[in-house]
Amino acid sequence: MKNKFLWICMTYICFILTACNNNPEIAYSQTEAEATKESSETIKPVATEHQEIDLPDETTYDMTEYGEIREYGGEFYYDENNKGYYYNLECFYLNSNFLYTMNETLEKIYDKYLEQYLETEDWYMEQGQQDLPNVPYSKLQFLEIKYIDNDYVSLLFDDITHMGSATTYSFYDAITLDRHTGEEISASEVLEMNDSEILETVNELMELDEYADWNDLDFYLEDKHIVFFYRMPGIWEDVILGR
Repeated sequence: MKNKFLWICMTYICFILTACNNNPEIAYSQTEAEATKESSETIKPVATEHQEIDLPDETTYDMTEYGEIREYGGEFYYDENNKGYYYNLECFYLNSNFLYTMNETLEKIYDKYLEQYLETEDWYMEQGQQDLPNVPYSKLQFLEIKYIDNDYVSLLFDDITHMGSATTYSFYDAITLDRHTGEEISASEVLEMNDSEILETVNELMELDEYADWNDLDFYLEDKHIVFFYRMPGIWEDVILGR
């Protein structure tokens, strides 16, 4: 996540130097939405041991049957009239049919995104007010449940960054959880290959211009396959391997 933000920041700095006017004397004030994320309020009790569930025949999943989205956000101002940055998180939580530690794992991931967004806010405020056409923002958007069986759950998110200009950047993040342990799994736990072998295989099959690691690549599960994708969508075709 941090590598992605640094790359976007370099693009943004170039934009500032050529098109914007810093004002170091601007007063700083901050307000946050009442729904600002607090860990103690986000996790409600769910299953304490693994439970099997009835699974749909189709490959699309109705999110409302398996959990719910809770939204959190914050807004930050240079002064009472000028918003400098805002963020929003769509946090998906599983329902009582799932092990409670799965939500604890998700909570830790959402906390990392919140920390990243607050660091982004600090960066914007240090730059001072800019003459931008739009207010910069960050958003973690829940896209869909990619896969559920009695062993795993795969969720897909889009980490969206808008830096105030015309361009919005997407950075996909998939989270695959083990329903027996509640922990996030790696691709090597599904395939009979280690991480180095997986990356070498995916790089070769994806025919990338430069070598990509897990900062650039991610995966989710399907019924009999594991799907590897490039985190910035629309650039490289997915690689699908049997499992």
